[in-house]
Amino acid sequence: MPWPSETDFTGAIQNPDKCFEDPELSGGQVGLKPTGMPLIWSGTFASVYKVTGSRQSFAVRCFSYEVKDQGQRYGELGNYLTTGARPDAFVRFEYLERGIRVRGEWFPVVKMAWVEGSSLDKFVENNLTSPAVLQDMCARWRGANGSLRGLGIAHNDLQHGNVMVQGDDAIRLVDYDGIFLPRFRGETSPELGHPHYQHPLRTVNDYDEQVDNFPALVIYLSLLALMADSGLWQKFYNGKNLLLTKADFANPENSECFSALKNSPDNAVRHLARRLEEFCSVPAGQVPDLESILNDAPAASAPAQTPPSAPAPAAPSPPTGVGSDYRSLLQMGQVVPAPPTIALAAPAAPPSVLCPQCNLANPDELIYCDNERCAAVLHPGGWFCAYCGEGIPVKAKFCPECSERVA
Repeated sequence: MPWPSETDFTGAIQNPDKCFEDPELSGGQVGLKPTGMPLIWSGTFASVYKVTGSRQSFAVRCFSYEVKDQGQRYGELGNYLTTGARPDAFVRFEYLERGIRVRGEWFPVVKMAWVEGSSLDKFVENNLTSPAVLQDMCARWRGANGSLRGLGIAHNDLQHGNVMVQGDDAIRLVDYDGIFLPRFRGETSPELGHPHYQHPLRTVNDYDEQVDNFPALVIYLSLLALMADSGLWQKFYNGKNLLLTKADFANPENSECFSALKNSPDNAVRHLARRLEEFCSVPAGQVPDLESILNDAPAASAPAQTPPSAPAPAAPSPPTGVGSDYRSLLQMGQVVPAPPTIALAAPAAPPSVLCPQCNLANPDELIYCDNERCAAVLHPGGWFCAYCGEGIPVKAKFCPECSERVA
């Protein structure tokens, strides 16, 4: 049969016990609108549905069209992050080849942990009168970008809709369809990203660890500018951007938004706006990474209101290079943010926990069994993560599945 339409997927997903093979999805409840029809988030590349199981909720991404190597790409990403370190901004996901059955045939889906929160544009809109909150988000944005760059990967479609902000203001990046990994070097990009965030001269050949540099600066500059002048939002936000658009990037000299940014009351905003304007006329691959740009920028003005009681998280120190060295530091917990790995455990204590799977004696501080071929959770059912619902050890500081801090 031809590739299913969004209407086909919506019809099938109303019967999860029949359309899903995955046990967590087949036993779940589909999120519904007041009309009784499934909730759906539509995009260029996929339609996303919410399915809630007995212990957690999932985002089910149903692809809008067939992509020949999609399974391979997600498999490579999963392997890369599993054998290395998963950035805090990434959520747990699984590519299911036999994902959803439509009219008797199976089609792939991506099953991701559901992220409760707001898209970046809605978060900004709700905090326009709280410059200290926007300042905190600037720091978090630097941290999220630093961890991706340190692993030598790029999201490839950084834009407000793919940046979710949770209730604790933590950043979660979603939509991994076009991610760049070192394994894909030399290939062409499977997508070009949101036009209101991408370099005006970008082509499918711009596909490496540098591809996030331009949109990362666009987002950072927008946050900083709104911190200095919230009135820019009413003037330039159109529901599909933060402040700037592809028309501004194509002709910055005659852009009203660029002019406003270059006349901002904040010195750092004026400086970064001029730099971004310069970058619009050079090849996309020549745009420096965000930290390199900020190293030459003046400090931003302090927010006018009293900062919140919790201090803004410091951005990680930028690595001098990318690849295995920084990746190893992430694994050892020497760079922030660092997800939980066995290397994060305290020095070995006298063995006191037997692995329920392989019977190896382990220090009770460990999250996983120290036997690499086993890696079972040592304290199943100790308590359950409030974020993803997985069982975690009673002494764990992080959930072993989704990296949420639990103690």
